[in-house]
Amino acid sequence: CLGSLVTASGDLDFDLVGYAVALAAAACQSLYLVLARNAQDHVRGMTHVDLLFYTAFYNCIVFLPLSLSEWDDISIFLAAPGEVARLVKFLVPYVVVGALLNFTTFWCTAATSPLTTAVAGSAKGILSTVVGFVQFGAKLTPTGWAGLSGNTLGGLVYSAAVYMKKASAAGKSA
Repeated sequence: CLGSLVTASGDLDFDLVGYAVALAAAACQSLYLVLARNAQDHVRGMTHVDLLFYTAFYNCIVFLPLSLSEWDDISIFLAAPGEVARLVKFLVPYVVVGALLNFTTFWCTAATSPLTTAVAGSAKGILSTVVGFVQFGAKLTPTGWAGLSGNTLGGLVYSAAVYMKKASAAGKSA
C-alpha cells in the first residue's frame, strides 16, 4: 500500500478521479477474490471452472439489460460499413483474453489464497506500468519508480516468505 502511495505521488499525469476509480476497482477485485474462495470453501465440489461458469452467468444477468439499454447506439454503430468486421476483429481476442484472465485468477485463488493472487497481481501492475510508459508515454518521476519498485519488492518478499514457510512445514512433516 505504501508503494502505491509513493508511486502515485511520483505520477506526473496524476488524476484524482482516475486513482479513485482504480482504488474502487482494486477493492472490488479483492472482494471478488475473497468471495470466490469463500464459495469454493463452502460449496462442496465447486471447482474454479464451475466458479468461472457461474460468474459468467451472473455477469450476463447484470450486463445484458445494461447492454440492451444501449441498443439504439449499437445499431447505429453496426450499420456503418465495415464496423461488424472491425467489432469481431477486436471483440474476439478481448473475450478470449478476458476468459483466460478469469480462469487463471480463479485457478490461482483455488490453489493458493486471495492474498497470494493479489500479490501475484502486483507483477501485472509492473507490466502495465512498463507498457503504459513505452506505448502510451506515461510519465513517472524517480519517486514514482521507487514506489513501483517498493511495491514489487514487497510482493517478492511475501512470495519468498510463503515459499520458505511451506518448505519448512514440508521438511518438518517428512
